[in-house]
Amino acid sequence: MDKISIDYFHNIDLRVGKVIECEKVEKSRSLLKIIVDLGDEKKQIISSIYEYYKPEEMIGKQLVIINNLEPAKFMGLESQGMLLAVEDDKGVSLLTPDREVERGSKVH
Repeated sequence: MDKISIDYFHNIDLRVGKVIECEKVEKSRSLLKIIVDLGDEKKQIISSIYEYYKPEEMIGKQLVIINNLEPAKFMGLESQGMLLAVEDDKGVSLLTPDREVERGSKVH
């Protein structure tokens, strides 16, 4: 993988948001529609994590998101960011702060 400069990294807006709504996308095997509260705005994120997380367990989670990702459409729904996660042989694990932080906090 290519190395990036610190200036390039600073262009990526990573924020902490709190999940306030979550539902499975109809007619989809793996997509969740997630509404994340960033304090001053709410974003809709479409993510293929249904195999690992059910909608009811997502509510209230604080997650790290890419906030300035160009919007994309999945099954006709706009995704306005991306959740950060890791994947290993046990599955997917979402990145979360180790304590409750203010919504919209910038990740440095």
